[in-house]
Amino acid sequence: MYFGAVKYHQIMPWSQAQRERLAAEKSVLDHYFSGCVKWIDPTRDTKVEVKLKTNNGNEYTFRIYIGNFPNAIPDMVVVSSPKPMPNWHGDPNNHTLLKRDGYLRICHYHYSQWTDRSSLYEVVMKGRLWLEAYEGHLRTGQPMNYFLREMEQKDGR
Repeated sequence: MYFGAVKYHQIMPWSQAQRERLAAEKSVLDHYFSGCVKWIDPTRDTKVEVKLKTNNGNEYTFRIYIGNFPNAIPDMVVVSSPKPMPNWHGDPNNHTLLKRDGYLRICHYHYSQWTDRSSLYEVVMKGRLWLEAYEGHLRTGQPMNYFLREMEQKDGR
């Protein structure tokens, strides 16, 4: 759907069920990442940013684009990092997808594994694992695939 020259396919009012689910997700994120969670435009084009510290003490911030959550996998990008992120857009060996809004978008779920029971907490924790693998890559030069396994598809492939 288009509104003038602006694409509005992701901007939608939330249903009652989605509002209740997002309230529950907010509660969980606020509990486990107290003081590190920021919600952006919570009534329309909702995004959530979560600041994380890796085992090495480096701070990163993820932005999760809620989109049609929980019915679809939300996009997750790295919006801040100690050093500029590499230009790895759409590289399966590094578990990245095409960039979004100029930011490195990471692959955190295989579409066949996503269900409407998957949570934002799980998304953030998968992002945290990706960050630890990324820092392992920086330390050792090993490819990200050395640290991260690909998720198996539900049909066994």
